[in-house]
Amino acid sequence: MRIAVASGKGGTGKTTVAVNLSAFSGLPLYDCDVEEPNARVFVKGEEKSKPVFRPVPELGEGCDLCGVCKDVCQYNAVVVLKDTVVFFPEICHSCGACVYLCPKNAIREVNREVGKVIDVYKGKKKVLTYGLLNIGEVSPVPVIKAMKKEMERDAVIDCPPGVSCPMVESVRDADFVILVAEPTPFSFHDMKIAAEVVKELGKPFGVVINKYGLPYDVEGKCKELGYEVVGRIPFSREIAEMYSKGMLLENVRDVFEEIYDRIREVA
Repeated sequence: MRIAVASGKGGTGKTTVAVNLSAFSGLPLYDCDVEEPNARVFVKGEEKSKPVFRPVPELGEGCDLCGVCKDVCQYNAVVVLKDTVVFFPEICHSCGACVYLCPKNAIREVNREVGKVIDVYKGKKKVLTYGLLNIGEVSPVPVIKAMKKEMERDAVIDCPPGVSCPMVESVRDADFVILVAEPTPFSFHDMKIAAEVVKELGKPFGVVINKYGLPYDVEGKCKELGYEVVGRIPFSREIAEMYSKGMLLENVRDVFEEIYDRIREVA
């Protein structure tokens, strides 16, 4: 079973949940927050990396400056000048329209390195895979897709924050989605937006409340909306100190084991 850990905003505790759920369930971990992967702080070992490429257009011979490539580009990544055509690979989405529709076949595709995928091993066992987007690249999605190609059938997925394309791509093939929320109005508001996205994708989901015990009644509001709460991580200074030192939360191991058992029942 693939369990994706997401939320509507950053900083709610997705990585806390993903890392500890992976460690205490035995499932491999995939950190899809490729712009700022931090699961590697908690899971260390020997690293092996491989580059990720995506195709981008390049001008060849025979161009007559007709402008078809510019007209079909939906992302304004092509500019036709007086005597040449300029491509902007940073904002190109690699759709291939300019290549396929060029009447002179004057455009070819070349590979552009956009990031890398890193596997982390303890002995011969792979315990973590994370992606790292190159600085200056606009879209993390190609790196996330490269990670998913080698993803095991059973896994925990640490998703990017928000509800944009990287989050959607990360949860697309999940069997169950955990939405992490804190007991604050801001966190609950954004978690509701994430829940609507997950429902639109047809994925079963449940809520894990981080910093449980703070005054805002996020659990009651989840029940009003019919969201099942599958776990509660207590508000604790000790937990915060352990997290800040890159340690697993052994003192609340039973919380994550219960979350995993409950997800298996629900899913």
